[in-house]
Amino acid sequence: MKRLFLNPDDMWARVENGELLYTPIIVVSDETHTHVYLSGQTPRLPNGDVVAKTMREQLRQTCENIGIGLGHVGATFDDVVTSTTYVLDLAEYYEASDERFKYFRNNRPASTLIQVAGLGVPKARVEITVEAIIETERLRVG
Repeated sequence: MKRLFLNPDDMWARVENGELLYTPIIVVSDETHTHVYLSGQTPRLPNGDVVAKTMREQLRQTCENIGIGLGHVGATFDDVVTSTTYVLDLAEYYEASDERFKYFRNNRPASTLIQVAGLGVPKARVEITVEAIIETERLRVG
């Protein structure tokens, strides 16, 4: 089994005291299957700014960030098998949840939705983690 720990330049990652706090993308593969684990994505830009204000805008940017992460390894939203969504306000999320359908078009992953008191990004209203599975022959790292 092979493990890759990826920190792409176009994805935000927390660095404290010169040390990477977590890995944005982890890939675990064998000869036939590759599991892709994306750390929690928020509506942050690579420089750390949160520009989206409404839940809909934040969902859109968060999904864009997920797409960037998946793309780094040759995966797409159709390969996502599970997701966990953390929100500050369930009612606000449900009003904008159809925004996800623009990204998860063909296959809907097994999903969990959790309302929390706060997220690691003060201006964020949503955070989503995903796991995808692809055939190892599709794995593209670079």
